[in-house]
Amino acid sequence: MASTGLSSSAATATPEPAGTDILVGLLSCRDAGTIGTVARAVRDGLANHFGTLAARVVLATEGSEGETAGRVREALAGSDDRFEIAPCRAGTALDMPYHGIPGKPHALQALLTRAQALDARACLILDAGVSTLTPHWIRWLAGPIFEHEVDLVSPYYDRHAYEGALTKGIVAPLVRALYGVRLRQPAAAEFACSRRMVDWLLEEDIWDREGAPVGIDLWLTTAAAAGDFRLAEASLGARVSAGRGEEALDLATTLAQVVGSLFVDLDARVEIWQRRRGSVAVPLFGEPHGGGSLEAAAVDPERLIESYRLGYRELRDLWTWILPARTIVDLGRLVNAPAAGFRLDDGLWARVVYDFALGYRLRVLARDHLLRSLVPLYLGWLASFVLQVRGLSGAAVDERLDRLGGAFEAEKSYLIAKWRWPERLRT
Repeated sequence: MASTGLSSSAATATPEPAGTDILVGLLSCRDAGTIGTVARAVRDGLANHFGTLAARVVLATEGSEGETAGRVREALAGSDDRFEIAPCRAGTALDMPYHGIPGKPHALQALLTRAQALDARACLILDAGVSTLTPHWIRWLAGPIFEHEVDLVSPYYDRHAYEGALTKGIVAPLVRALYGVRLRQPAAAEFACSRRMVDWLLEEDIWDREGAPVGIDLWLTTAAAAGDFRLAEASLGARVSAGRGEEALDLATTLAQVVGSLFVDLDARVEIWQRRRGSVAVPLFGEPHGGGSLEAAAVDPERLIESYRLGYRELRDLWTWILPARTIVDLGRLVNAPAAGFRLDDGLWARVVYDFALGYRLRVLARDHLLRSLVPLYLGWLASFVLQVRGLSGAAVDERLDRLGGAFEAEKSYLIAKWRWPERLRT
């Protein structure tokens, strides 16, 4: 298995409790409406599954601190003496990250630092804005740390086949190919980690790295995946966020944030991923669910294909700075393909993503402009994926995604060769 780390800060005047086995960190940003439900689930999960262990709940919040903390204390009635607020720097909403929590790196750092100070055997991080969080989440996230000596437990949420497509189409297969671990949702907001993982993460240089407000979820996972740690997944069912009163980011901005963060980390860990070969599945804990979350919004593949065609016509010349001529030709063939038979080959898609990573590294265009120009190509991949998986069972969709991850692995030599000899970028 694989994993890696981070760095820290945050002092506190709170009296040190006598022994802490498990620390549950709650990340909150204007979550007064859901924090009570989350805190009650934490209380019940700890009591039902870890009643013999000493636990502590720590809140890292941005905005409405008094009301939020009061609702946590109320929900923890009878055990609120083991509750505290972590000191952390406020973030800025000027560039709202896709996960909706400004200042998240510093809040996470503060929670992990507190876990380290208390010498907690396990640290759970939960998003206080999740309305579907249940006591079972505590069991399946923390259990593998104590029972199987796992170092990082990443959640696996039930999702409709079309949900989380950016993760399915780019993030997960790229993380698999680079670091050799088949985590299906590697940029999730919730996770649990061991004591030695806390130490490792707090030594990483990701906390103040440019782009940390949007990249921190992913970088925590890649830090873990790049080291010598045991990783696992926890099946948690559906994840629904109540929302934080912010307008959802448009696709181009979200893609630029997520994929840009991935490319930044790619450059930072080049000596690690170039040596990794193959991949391994990680153990899955928890109870199997229905294979899909709530009903997804309808997806019209013909509209996606039209967006792809329009993008090809308008951006073809720009893409010549990023993609080899042969790839441009292959993508052009799809422009006139009938909608019912529209298929973007897995190997071709992997090479497109790799070439964009190379172009990002070499700054062949302004980076934001380069990332946003990937949108029509991503929509083309999504159209192809939807046409292939609609009507399939959850297991069949997983098999299809496994083949996609295999294609990214198979094309990894293409990325390595061009990374080492960048003059071959457009040949």
